[in-house]
Amino acid sequence: MAENTKVVPPKKSANRATGPKKRPRKAPVTVTSRVFGGSEISIGDLVDITFQRTLRVSESGLNGLPPGLGMFPLRAVESLGDRATAAMIERGGVVMPIYQREAMWLSFRANVPVAIQIGTGLRCAITGDELEKRLRHRKQNFLVGTTQPWLDGFKTESGEVRQFVAARLGDGATVEEQLSDESPVGGVQIVVWELTDEALARWKSRQTRWVDEMPSISGICFSIAPLECRMDMGVGAGGLIKQEIYRSDFAKSDWKSEPSARVWVHLTDASNWTALTGEPQPSTPVTARTYADSGYPWFDYFDADHVDVDGSPVLAGVKTVGQVLGGDDDGASMHPGAALVTHLGPSRRPQRVRTPRWD
Repeated sequence: MAENTKVVPPKKSANRATGPKKRPRKAPVTVTSRVFGGSEISIGDLVDITFQRTLRVSESGLNGLPPGLGMFPLRAVESLGDRATAAMIERGGVVMPIYQREAMWLSFRANVPVAIQIGTGLRCAITGDELEKRLRHRKQNFLVGTTQPWLDGFKTESGEVRQFVAARLGDGATVEEQLSDESPVGGVQIVVWELTDEALARWKSRQTRWVDEMPSISGICFSIAPLECRMDMGVGAGGLIKQEIYRSDFAKSDWKSEPSARVWVHLTDASNWTALTGEPQPSTPVTARTYADSGYPWFDYFDADHVDVDGSPVLAGVKTVGQVLGGDDDGASMHPGAALVTHLGPSRRPQRVRTPRWD
């Protein structure tokens, strides 16, 4: 080798992979049975979600927030064995019984801020658009778990939502059937996104502890005569309820690029519950008329520190279940001879929920 010749070793490529690409962490999903026959979905230690039985409000006029009358039961699809349908097996998740024209609302108890997308039949309940694989901020398509304790319906106007009301697929009363020409899929879809580690650290640094006492009536259920219905159910629009969906205080860059969990909630006609699970057919809430006659309260919730998102012109144009199917809109025809019943079963161990990608 010539004198003063310098040998330089080849540089290692900065882009060369040193191992398998690290996949985003997914939060485990479990469903746990609680007392009084209800169940709770837990997304890791991020947020607990329940589906609440409630009154079906009138489709005329503007109503206050209806009460919670107990949680719906939920079961992991895999616990059904060979009784699960092919669609249930393909999408995983949980199954929930609900009667035709029965109303519901969702409750969120978040430990840290999470972005939650809610779809019905793969239609966003806030915008009416197809449920997307990303978070939008200008036309917000999610709610934030720590600021939004409840969601009662589809966002139609400023300060108002149209109540979530169950309807059979094929009758044309669900929101998805009115907004899409595709074959309806029904159910409720939940997608949860976490903050980045940096954004979460900033949020924790500025928190002060507070307790918000929310009025509730727990452990009350009512029974009705069974109805003859088909298996698959979707979600239609009911009466107007005073409720705001609060705008996110977080920037787009504060959220992780991939969701931490997706859960498909299959809605099945309640009259099929025994055949599907081997458990007694569930009861349903009392009518709005009977509830009012009993002197029980209605509720309101207002947060002056947050701004309501815009209503959706797409959802504002959908017909209500009553307009499509006809009949009495105050729930009286759905709940003949309602009678108080009690369920005092013990809590069960959590069931792990399989959540394959369905998007």
